[in-house]
Amino acid sequence: MSSGPGADADADAIRNKRLARLQAFHPPPAPVETPQESSSMPQASNVSSEASKPQHRPESRLLSSAATPSRSPEISANLKQAASPAPREPKLSPTTPVKPQTPTDGLSPQEAWEDQKLGQIFKVALRPNPRAIASRYMILESLRKDLEDEMPQGENPGKVARLSVDMLDQLILSICGEKGIVPMDHLIGSWRRAMDIQRKTPASRLDAQKIEILKEARRMCVNYVVCCITVPDMFGGTQPSVRLDQRLLTDPEDDRGLPQEVLLELLNKLNEEPDLVDKFKQAFRMLSATLGTMHMSDNYKPYINALGRIAHLKPLAGIFVNLPEFLSDAEPQDLEKAMLLGPFFRISPVQVDVSRQYFSNAKAKSGVVIRDATNALRMASKALQEELAQIVTALCRTSDQVRSRVLEFFAKAINANKKRVAINVDHTTVASDGFMINMTAVLSRLCEPFMDASFSKIDRIDVNYFRRNPKLDIGDETKLNADDQSSKEFYSQTVEGTNSFITEIFFLTAAAYYYGLGATESEHELISKDIPELERHLERIEEDRQKYIGTPALIILDRNIAKIKGRLDGAIAHRYALEVVLFDTTVQAAALLFMRYQMVWLLRLVDSTHQYPRKILTLPLPDPPSKEFSHLPEYMVESVGNIISFVSIYTQEALISSQLSDLLVFAITFLRSSKYIQKATLKSKLVEIIYWGTLPGRSGNGYLGELVHGNPFVLQHLMHALMNFYIEIEKHYYEKFTVRFHISKIIQLIWPNKDYRDKLEQESDHNLDFFVRFVALLLNDVTYVLDNALTALATIRRLQDELEIGEAALTPDEKAEKEKALAKAERDAQSYMQLGNETVIMVNLFTSAIGDSFVQPEIVSRLAGMLDYNLEALAGPKCENLRVRDPKKYKFDPRALLVDIASIYINLCHKKPFIEAIARDGRSYKPEIFVRALGFLKRYHLKSDEDMAALEKLARKVKEIKKREDEEEMELGDVPEEFTDPLMATLMEDPVILPVSGARVDRQTIKAHLLSDATDPFNRSPLKIEDVIPDVELKAKIDAWVEGRRAAVRAEKAAATEPVGDQMDVDED
Repeated sequence: MSSGPGADADADAIRNKRLARLQAFHPPPAPVETPQESSSMPQASNVSSEASKPQHRPESRLLSSAATPSRSPEISANLKQAASPAPREPKLSPTTPVKPQTPTDGLSPQEAWEDQKLGQIFKVALRPNPRAIASRYMILESLRKDLEDEMPQGENPGKVARLSVDMLDQLILSICGEKGIVPMDHLIGSWRRAMDIQRKTPASRLDAQKIEILKEARRMCVNYVVCCITVPDMFGGTQPSVRLDQRLLTDPEDDRGLPQEVLLELLNKLNEEPDLVDKFKQAFRMLSATLGTMHMSDNYKPYINALGRIAHLKPLAGIFVNLPEFLSDAEPQDLEKAMLLGPFFRISPVQVDVSRQYFSNAKAKSGVVIRDATNALRMASKALQEELAQIVTALCRTSDQVRSRVLEFFAKAINANKKRVAINVDHTTVASDGFMINMTAVLSRLCEPFMDASFSKIDRIDVNYFRRNPKLDIGDETKLNADDQSSKEFYSQTVEGTNSFITEIFFLTAAAYYYGLGATESEHELISKDIPELERHLERIEEDRQKYIGTPALIILDRNIAKIKGRLDGAIAHRYALEVVLFDTTVQAAALLFMRYQMVWLLRLVDSTHQYPRKILTLPLPDPPSKEFSHLPEYMVESVGNIISFVSIYTQEALISSQLSDLLVFAITFLRSSKYIQKATLKSKLVEIIYWGTLPGRSGNGYLGELVHGNPFVLQHLMHALMNFYIEIEKHYYEKFTVRFHISKIIQLIWPNKDYRDKLEQESDHNLDFFVRFVALLLNDVTYVLDNALTALATIRRLQDELEIGEAALTPDEKAEKEKALAKAERDAQSYMQLGNETVIMVNLFTSAIGDSFVQPEIVSRLAGMLDYNLEALAGPKCENLRVRDPKKYKFDPRALLVDIASIYINLCHKKPFIEAIARDGRSYKPEIFVRALGFLKRYHLKSDEDMAALEKLARKVKEIKKREDEEEMELGDVPEEFTDPLMATLMEDPVILPVSGARVDRQTIKAHLLSDATDPFNRSPLKIEDVIPDVELKAKIDAWVEGRRAAVRAEKAAATEPVGDQMDVDED
């Protein structure tokens, strides 16, 4: 390079050269070629005719604003300097000798250290030397020439050009403009090397000036990193754009990663670099969108790590949650991809691709393979949920505004997916199970800090949450004890203030468990029922395939078989995938922890002192319930029943004793004070939980066994609570038999405990009306279910005979129809017989303990009629119709049932009302049936001699009373219609008038009716026994008529016993 004779000429030349270097990164459309400077250097870009015009460049603003006050004027002035491109690898001319550089080249030790360390940092040298060549440094001869040209003439003639912080702009621009160099990678690598030098060099060898040199090198690297991100074409049009999302995905320690310190430096520049903010926004969108296409089998972990880095940095967290996409509006099924956080929660073992990959063709896989796949996926799922919980926690700690946005994300997802709990939901219209389960798990983790064992923070959960601008929408939710109109009026009265974080997260978690984990457990239950149905359907079709061989229909049939097999395989795979999560004891333990807290909060709310669990509850609860409790959504109770019931069946090992005590108190409280909850199905789940908890199992008496037999509150209230709900469920036909089966089993299991028998006796003594109503419904059930069970067994016997004996004469359609009828009869027999057996056992237990209560006028006739009817069915002439193949399949053991019925007869054989009631049973009592039954019992040694003697004595007494009452009935003759009970067609003894219909019936008849139906039998209007009006006039007429008939009969008998002679004498007179 030639220079002018004076200093001004030198300065102008240097300035023009710098402008040319900078302009070289934006070549004009028609460049003018120039000769090469050296045969060893690549061809340089030419300068356009407009090179002298001022250029507006974002990086200039960034670098200028980032300059520190301590920098020398030369450094600040050099912020816009550039160097011409130089080769990455040393390219030595054959004529150029290698001259090693030494500190004696006019450099002081400090300058030599600076030159050496900057060379190490940037992996460059200004001239070839053995160390540079060995380390494969870039040799920047062009930059050296520029530096030599800039050196003042005549000063320090022995001093050579060197690397210094004053020329870092030129150095970096020269490096990054080189072909084959990725500027971002080189700058990050240089930053790391600068950091390593400072960390690894002993403090004694680093003075303040050296430390400043290293800091300045790192600072300049970061400044140009910003340029790489915001102005991707700064170093030439061929450089690729920097993908921040890819940098965040890469491990910070990786060469292409983004060290945490560099990221922090970038964040410090956000306020002055709006373009950098936009790049981060673009990166966040790319991370979310890409992850939205992935599943658990893909490499999703880097995306979770990237989100973790974002969440722990306040500026990035703020940018992330305030993007419009963070709370995108979309259809429920699309939210998990549309919302920015959605894809991170979507990763799950339940994803279709994952279930197919791990569990397809599961029937052909060994148990070990299935178990290994389950364990692997379960570990991955737990790790993901843990990381997501940490990320959300970090976001919530960032600021109130960020926390609010995060809670809105959860609320938006929950509010949009309420259809998940609908019957026969279309799963393509709601969010996936995995997405909702992960949300539930994370919310549950957020609750853990305030869910301490002493419930010290439970009072901070405000029941007025839903009246204070809640994020959750419960407008369409069914309330615990209020109708829609009442609910609208209640919630229209808003409450001032703001909801605390604890309140927000508690109610969000409660809703998430209902619509998330609870809905998924329901899905598992449904698919577990569907799989056997599909298998049976497939089996039937494959059996019929032989009929279509050689016909065109075979192709269609085979296609259908393939479809069914595909559906079946998919269903089995999906069930296994669901069980990866649902059978995870960690997931269920977290659910139980929250359910316990939710139960205690509800109990505390209904407790008149609001002190539970510090003070035990007093039952019954105050009536009526508070408005705050009544207007809570039903799912606050329903999710407790559903989730704990699921755990009771599948993962009992997750249950711990501290939770079980509160569970029993919760169940008993709302079964005992049943008016607090309207819907019977919610309370039926509580009965089911107690049932599963008392069933004998691996833990002896069941996981509730010790509490049931040792907790004073339970001993005091359980029996009454069960009997109360037994009565209440009467109105719910489709549920009552299952509920009553559970109650019957519970009572049988607790019966050995004398405390419970004493409580039952107290109920019969001090609450007689309540007890009699319970017994009446119990007898109704026995009558109904045994009748249906025995009828179904007779049908089974008939159809079995028809299918076996007359199969050859049946057409295919007739055979199919009979097989269908047989299947229905078998289902009926199984369900009815099972409940019938348990109910008969319970009647046997009760009559053995409190027989007097069963001979009350309202129920004794019903009891006698039920026993006589079933005794005839089991021992009468038609008992042969019950001889079915494989009776155990239908839970039918005729001998055991006969023994239980005989035991009930024996329990009451000394009660005169019972004996009379048997004798008056005109429908089923027959002396010969007793004889046949006694014969069976004796033949098969089913009863002891003592019991047999008691039964024989009872049979004689009944026969005698029957004979006497038949004679009395003959004496009365035909009863006038006005004296006849319209319901029972018997003579009324205590007639009463029904107030609304005006009908006249016997008092005992209407009392018996009201035990099971609290309405007027003639017009269905509500009726209580206290409302009936004694018909004194009619009773007097009946009594007079009866007395008149009996007087006439006595007179006739007296006349018949007078001597014949006397009568003749009278006649003669």
